[in-house]
Amino acid sequence: MAYNEETQKAVRRVWDEFKSETGTSQAKAAKALGINQSALSQYLRGEIPLNTDFLAKFAKLTKSDLDSLGITPATVGAMPLELRYTLSGRRLRDTSALVPSPTSFEGCFGIVVDYDDFALPRDSIMIVDETTTIKEYDSVILVSRDDRMINGTIRYTPDGWEVLEPHARGARRFVVRGDDTIYRLGGAFLPERHGRTFEQKPARG
Repeated sequence: MAYNEETQKAVRRVWDEFKSETGTSQAKAAKALGINQSALSQYLRGEIPLNTDFLAKFAKLTKSDLDSLGITPATVGAMPLELRYTLSGRRLRDTSALVPSPTSFEGCFGIVVDYDDFALPRDSIMIVDETTTIKEYDSVILVSRDDRMINGTIRYTPDGWEVLEPHARGARRFVVRGDDTIYRLGGAFLPERHGRTFEQKPARG
């Protein structure tokens, strides 16, 4: 998404106030944002276009909300969501995204679908709620200690808890171990796509 000049001015104003109040240098702020000082300087001058990932990190660093940067649900129709994992376990490209929602994603994070061989399209975001109680037969994400993601249904057996991952030849079972983490899947955001139109061929007589 492209951000306008008013957002750029708001970022500069918030930075000036934050620097004045805390004495934080550009170098220290850049390190906290995960970028180099040159890049931060260019963001502040408008030489690098603002993006959602930068704005979300900047708002967190300066302890300001997105409203103070001129970004509201009314203007963007979306709320910021922290991205924590990819479904494959590979490294994330971005750590946040704006996702259409009438409410905030407090207590939630996203998992990016980064490959094609999955029920959801590539670049979809699976939304995980950390605050809700997990019950048997809920749709969950199992995160193993090596950050492997298993999406399935949790159930209890005489041998303990397990997650059933859907598979073309029957569900695969994954026993929940002590060092695994289970999250309840709250929903998903699917990217807008424009593909070809399917036309049903007439049945042969």
